[in-house]
Amino acid sequence: MDDWSYCEATLPKVSRTFALNIRVLEGDLRNSILVAYLFCRIVDTVEDAAELDPRVKIRLLFEFSRIIQDPGYRQTALDTWVEDCKAVDGSVNDLDLLMHTPTVFRAFDSLPENHREQIIPSVSEMARGMAWFQGKFDASGLTLLEDEEALEEYCYYVAGLVGEMLCNLFFQALPHLSPGAKKTMRETAVSFGLGLQMTNISKDMIVDRSRGWSYIPKSYITEAGLTVEEFSEGHDMEKSLLVLGRILNKTMGHLEDALKFTLAIPSNAPRIRLFCVWPLWMAAETVAVLNNNKALLQSDDPVKITRATVRRILRRTRLICFSNILLGWSFCGIRRRTGLSDPPRFNLNALKARLEQLDIDSVANPPTLV
Repeated sequence: MDDWSYCEATLPKVSRTFALNIRVLEGDLRNSILVAYLFCRIVDTVEDAAELDPRVKIRLLFEFSRIIQDPGYRQTALDTWVEDCKAVDGSVNDLDLLMHTPTVFRAFDSLPENHREQIIPSVSEMARGMAWFQGKFDASGLTLLEDEEALEEYCYYVAGLVGEMLCNLFFQALPHLSPGAKKTMRETAVSFGLGLQMTNISKDMIVDRSRGWSYIPKSYITEAGLTVEEFSEGHDMEKSLLVLGRILNKTMGHLEDALKFTLAIPSNAPRIRLFCVWPLWMAAETVAVLNNNKALLQSDDPVKITRATVRRILRRTRLICFSNILLGWSFCGIRRRTGLSDPPRFNLNALKARLEQLDIDSVANPPTLV
């Protein structure tokens, strides 16, 4: 199997949603986003390893950041990095991708230079940001993000950077975008990523909690009248639903910004629009299912939208993707079903200012791997 065939075959094994919307793209943009997603999945597999010492994760993540930034260093360090990754635990498909990291890099090297230039800084910073948050992991108990600001910072590194990377790749594919469209997309690209990530945090809340990490801010829990221990043990259903509702309301604010990002893409680029519409509509439908859903708090299984809902989204949005008005009406219909009102506005400038103050390289003191 050649390099690109492996990448194509692996994508649906590690992500059903992205496998759907990447297929709608064409040419260099499709290939670039495919490879970029696999890189993100590689570092995500390291971050998510439940049994791996956080200090080892930090070392592996910083090493990957250097490997993707420096082609010369990659030639001497990549094989050792892959060998060290044999300590990582995870699903069979994720671990197979991890072992085939050199295959993904060979595909990456065949991309146009202007596309590679958009991928390298985003994936590199993502790996370093993930490592910084691993430095906060407390193996002795449940680790929580402190407050809403920490939630935004974490989501920026794991998903907001993806939004910015997609935006920059779209600019390569759409060289004649108007200045107004570019401005809107730059201002909302981070929200595009944060909205999708916070949807995942909400639907996986119990699963994440069971592995010793919660992406729900501690401040949300205490302000709902719960202690961390009570929240961890699921003592009060109604108060826990208040916590969930608060993060869903914030999520919806990001999804509304993501709609602005999507509608700024020209209607004569329907494939790129659909690439954005499909995960955005699925996220909004997921929020509608999650809000006030006690089943989420009573089961370790993540709440998912039905396959019929997915098919309906794929079918109907193909017919309306050319019209901002029809897309807006469709999205507002989902939003009404969420039962959420007045989502908070996201302050991108405030987030960027805080990120500039973070010394994410301060945790880069890797242990010796054994």
